[in-house]
Amino acid sequence: MRHGRRPGSRGQSLAETALILPVFLLLLMGLIDLGRAVFAYSTVGEAARQATRVAAVNQLSDSLACDQSRPVETSSAATAHWSALECAIAAGKTIGVTADEVTVSYSTPSGTSLVCQTAPTVSLSVGCYATVTVETTWSPITPIVAGILGPIHLSSTSTMPIERVFP
Repeated sequence: MRHGRRPGSRGQSLAETALILPVFLLLLMGLIDLGRAVFAYSTVGEAARQATRVAAVNQLSDSLACDQSRPVETSSAATAHWSALECAIAAGKTIGVTADEVTVSYSTPSGTSLVCQTAPTVSLSVGCYATVTVETTWSPITPIVAGILGPIHLSSTSTMPIERVFP
């Protein structure tokens, strides 16, 4: 009895690999894109939460830092080193969040007589709501998936009551 290849089966494994490899690579890249999308969605949510936490204790918008090695609260506006906007940008840095994609606002809770406004003058009280919205666009890196899905808009909003009015 003779073992080995049948006549005419030469190159069969090459043909099978050529048929399966593109499908396998598409599935692999699709899984990588799915992981990237989940990471981007999680990062947008975390950026909104971190910025809201800062906005609840520090309402300054002109600080150009988010120095996590120092406490949020400072004794004066001149030495402030935290702002909600900058903290949202720092938390979303890995996915490219910019200042144009972050909105910080303050609102009055329903059923209260609190005055919560930032324009024309700042008038905030403990109990007002600080709300931060982070919006960005995510795009798949796999061309076929990008052609099917296109860019995806990601958005997260976080709201927290103001715990301390500063400055």
